Amino acid sequence: MVINIDPKKVDFKRENKWLVRVGVSRAHVHLTQEHVEALFGPGHKLTVLRELGQAGQYAAKETVNVVGSKGVLQQVRIIGPVRARTQVELSRTDTFTLGIDPPIRDSGKVQATPGAVLIGSKGVVVLEEGCIIARAHIHMLTRHASNLEIADGDKVSILIKGEKTVCYHDVNVRLTDEGMTEFHIDTDEANAAFVDTGDVAMIKHKEIIIRDNFGNVLDVNVDNIKFVQGKVPHDYYSQEGIRLLRTVFEYPASVQREIVEKMLNPESIEPNKYYLITALEGDKVIGIACFYWLPSVNMGYLEHIGITPEYQDRGIGSFFFNKVIAILEKNHPEIEGILLEVRQNKEQLDDRKHFFLNLGAIPVDTGFYPSTKLKSGQELLLMFKPETADTRLNTATMELALQTLSKIL
Repeated sequence: MVINIDPKKVDFKRENKWLVRVGVSRAHVHLTQEHVEALFGPGHKLTVLRELGQAGQYAAKETVNVVGSKGVLQQVRIIGPVRARTQVELSRTDTFTLGIDPPIRDSGKVQATPGAVLIGSKGVVVLEEGCIIARAHIHMLTRHASNLEIADGDKVSILIKGEKTVCYHDVNVRLTDEGMTEFHIDTDEANAAFVDTGDVAMIKHKEIIIRDNFGNVLDVNVDNIKFVQGKVPHDYYSQEGIRLLRTVFEYPASVQREIVEKMLNPESIEPNKYYLITALEGDKVIGIACFYWLPSVNMGYLEHIGITPEYQDRGIGSFFFNKVIAILEKNHPEIEGILLEVRQNKEQLDDRKHFFLNLGAIPVDTGFYPSTKLKSGQELLLMFKPETADTRLNTATMELALQTLSKIL
């Protein structure tokens, strides 16, 4: 049926939208310096474990036990740097375990909230107040906010269209000049929406509303990017992703056979793990990533990653890469870094080198090591992205990684 729309009866507004990375916040604690010293000893300074997406923020190596009237949460991560007031951020499920009833608050708003007991390695702190359930919010780079005509403190809607379609309204925006644009929710909200860290949502601001002559709102096309992890090579999304390697990215047929073999026979590369994920818009497969977990060196190895040409230069590739990292961090929290493969042919290195450089990776000088040919007939440039503050890619570690890769590639 064709709907004829009278322009005089159409309500037009501008639509601004922006893809945004989802960041799932597990229970964590912010401490004052006074409480850091009370819990870990006089003069103690928090030590950086891993930098976070927000500039200057980091997960500390130190953890505390949080104790309530009914129970305890053990090894709760401390997020640095130190703050002016100590704050414990929990999910609703966490509060049942502890036996406390904190309100939903913006971060830093801890007046008249329940307290708890914090236990560190060298002492105990009794909080009279400080426990909250953090309100969902978005950290946004100022340059992104300018594109969307958003000011600090504005409210936006966030749409997630994964296995479930969920929309968050009145989400507070916090502007920052550095770091990453990221939508923060807690573990309960993430579980309800079937999302995890690294998934993609969409900011909706000043939405277009188009009505027909009868006042019905017509559907407006929106981006719907999601990622699916393949379990077997014969499911539809995995098949389509593997097909892209041959038809779009011009890999030889042997690569397809190798992927299928590793997915069907994971024991052939044990104790190493193999992963395949596909990027989708709606039900259309637009990209593929294949990567390994190497437990002998606590590293990942990204072998293949690609987004089809018509979806490139839209920021989707960086979301895809961050999803790979998120899967590795979730399944292997001991991860220290990820090695990245850049193929070299007779003409030049492929454009992944610049892509990885922009994401913070550095080239590895493989000339020091016994073999630079991990795959028959191909020269490879390896790059490395550390995932913890004290990661060191020394000679012994690199040699062990290369030995492992020569067996499984």
